[in-house]
Amino acid sequence: MSTWDLLLEWVDAHRGDTYLFRGQGDNSEIVPKIGRPEYGYRVTREIELFAAFKSQARPFLSVAVSNDWEWLALAQHHGAPTRLSDWSTSPLIAAWFAVSSYPMDTDACIFALEIEGDEVTGRIDPGTGICSSSGSEYKSPLNPKNGHFLLETSPISSRITTQRGLFMLHGNPQEPLTIDKAHQFIIPALDRGEVMDRLSGFGIEAAHIFPDLDGLCKSLDWRMKLKKPLGLT
Repeated sequence: MSTWDLLLEWVDAHRGDTYLFRGQGDNSEIVPKIGRPEYGYRVTREIELFAAFKSQARPFLSVAVSNDWEWLALAQHHGAPTRLSDWSTSPLIAAWFAVSSYPMDTDACIFALEIEGDEVTGRIDPGTGICSSSGSEYKSPLNPKNGHFLLETSPISSRITTQRGLFMLHGNPQEPLTIDKAHQFIIPALDRGEVMDRLSGFGIEAAHIFPDLDGLCKSLDWRMKLKKPLGLT
């Protein structure tokens, strides 16, 4: 069977509302950007970074941001290092991120996270900061010191909507989130192009994932290189 056919089988085995999905360019540990070694994590620097983002991002905002949970989500979606990791309710969107992410010469990976599984500490309500499982109240998204919490904010960015996105908040940004290999799907490096081509047939490409000029240009760049029709309809 082709990798695409095997992927569809794996997706079928992870149907329903019980899983979230994440795609990576390799199957390295799931650690949010700010907790990776190259950032030399210190909580004081994280607090300083978050304050700098909120202060300096205001001139660029086109929507109202209600609280610190939404501020953190906005920072994550625009590439700032945060303690959030990105997840989607769509396995095919996760597949697109897997095959389009660096490093490009490695086997890519899709992770399936069971929402009610042991890996998830609880779900935090961004309006109140209250954790559903423990009842604990977190006044700031930088307060949890351990655990992994699901976070679904209001769609302050169109990217959150199109990517069907949710976040995992890592209480300790340096602590990896471990997913059992039974819930991982590996896409061999040589098959990345085939999977991306198939996803495009379903309308899943950069112009859909990033509904702005950057996304449009990424799609046109990909289509130009592969000598595909340049129309997106």
